[in-house]
Amino acid sequence: MLRITFSAILLLTTLCTFAQKHKDSAKAPTVMTTWKYILTLSEAKKIESVPVIDKPPIKAPVYSYQIKAKQVKTEKIVKPIPVADLIIKEENNFPSSFVKLGYGNLRTPLAELYYNNKQDNKISYGMHYRFMQSNSILNNSFADYTDHAVKGYLSTYSEIGEFGLDINYKLNKYNFYGYDSMIVKDTSNRSFKPNLARTIRNFDANAYFNSTAISDKKLKHRTQFNFYNYQIGNAVESQYALKSKLYGGTQNFTDLKNSLLSAVIGLDYNTFKNDTLKKLDRFFLQIDPRFDFIYEGLELSVGFNTTTLFSGSDEALFYINPVIRANYPLMENVANIYAGIDGRYQKQSLRNIIQSNPFTSEYNLVNYYENSKTYLGLNAKIGSSADAVFEVSYSDITNMPLFITNADSLNSFSIRYRQVNMLKFHAAFNYSFSEKVRIGVLGNFYNYEVNGEPEAWQLPNIDGKLNMKFNIKNKFYPHIDIIAMGIQKQRTGKDNTNYTSSTLDAFYDISAGVDYRFKKKLSVFVQANNIASSRYQRWYRYPVYGFNIIGGLTMIF
Repeated sequence: MLRITFSAILLLTTLCTFAQKHKDSAKAPTVMTTWKYILTLSEAKKIESVPVIDKPPIKAPVYSYQIKAKQVKTEKIVKPIPVADLIIKEENNFPSSFVKLGYGNLRTPLAELYYNNKQDNKISYGMHYRFMQSNSILNNSFADYTDHAVKGYLSTYSEIGEFGLDINYKLNKYNFYGYDSMIVKDTSNRSFKPNLARTIRNFDANAYFNSTAISDKKLKHRTQFNFYNYQIGNAVESQYALKSKLYGGTQNFTDLKNSLLSAVIGLDYNTFKNDTLKKLDRFFLQIDPRFDFIYEGLELSVGFNTTTLFSGSDEALFYINPVIRANYPLMENVANIYAGIDGRYQKQSLRNIIQSNPFTSEYNLVNYYENSKTYLGLNAKIGSSADAVFEVSYSDITNMPLFITNADSLNSFSIRYRQVNMLKFHAAFNYSFSEKVRIGVLGNFYNYEVNGEPEAWQLPNIDGKLNMKFNIKNKFYPHIDIIAMGIQKQRTGKDNTNYTSSTLDAFYDISAGVDYRFKKKLSVFVQANNIASSRYQRWYRYPVYGFNIIGGLTMIF
């Protein structure tokens, strides 16, 4: 349309021009200028902002992956609890294989062998053998004792979890202190010599499985089966125990975080036989549910400890104790205050009795019941190299074992079970400076109230331990151990109207040693015990060795 209109205007203009020329062809045209055209340009405007060239966005690649955790054995699931709070030597798996040979001043040979398969992601196995004995001719000492220990272990790792097996066998021989040297001097008493010797045989086997679940929502478990056969003299005890901890995360509630539901389920069948007692069969069922969560920074664990006892024809006995533990950070990653209540009905066993007092000769297996335990404590981390803990607790205990001395020539002990209320203060401090210095100290203070007895027989009012380890230029490795125990009250005689009592003095025992590694895989060691040569008594009429020392050679392979 625009093209047609423009053509029409052009044609009309041409015709008009032609007509004018034809009319005035004899006269030249006159041109008049009426106004002058002036070009006007607007002022240039400054660009207010510098133009920015946007770089094209770079999209980071996203990788999708999963890390499959491998559960390791972090705790003993089935572990008997000692009847007394004593310091018990721990067993360790060492990083390197070695052979250790030594000899001491009490005619004490030592031989030790440890072997493992080094580091492996799928399997771990090893064995440990230790032999030590004394041929001392000292009177009133731990004369002629023998200590054998053999251990083998195996662990395998896979995507579904960890399976492990360990087997232990121990043989210990030692003597009562009865008759002193009369057995040697008086031939008429030689027939009693077999009554002095004690032999302990302990076979222990554990099989465990720890599952691994990739998702936190899946149920996981740690399960262990334990069997042991324990024998001293004519007394024999066996245990068959299965215990499993089931746990899994739950959907967090509105104000609760990191919620976790768990339960420990345990079955324990125990048999005991002695010449003087009829066979005793007991079956224990344990179910301990727990709910753990965090509420506004307060960590809480609530649940119950339950134990059901079946023994012979008696009806089942059921025990339940509430469990609450609270932990609150006073200063994040520095100090925490915690408190709680606890309690449990626990099995008494022949093994627990002998581990507590190896000179006990009468066995009456009365189960131990911690009716309730309340505690309040503070733990703190001091810098990057030190930590400390302080705790006060109060326990109400039924059938707590107290050891009294029999009025016999063997100086043996029997057990008296009593109701005991115990107030305990505990403090511990650890310091570690790299691998060069490690120091640990702990102390416990006790106050007892015993129903039916004037004293808590053979229980100390104080005990403590100090351990120091040093590394000097990766050549010298000195270490010092100090144990201490306060006064103890002891009683001789079972008759409540005719007995004697006395006080055992407080004592301390200093041990020290050093390893010198003069080659990468070859070192010598010296270990000295009871440096102060104090013939103290942990148990009445049983003074320990005086100063003794042992030295030898260690070869790593």
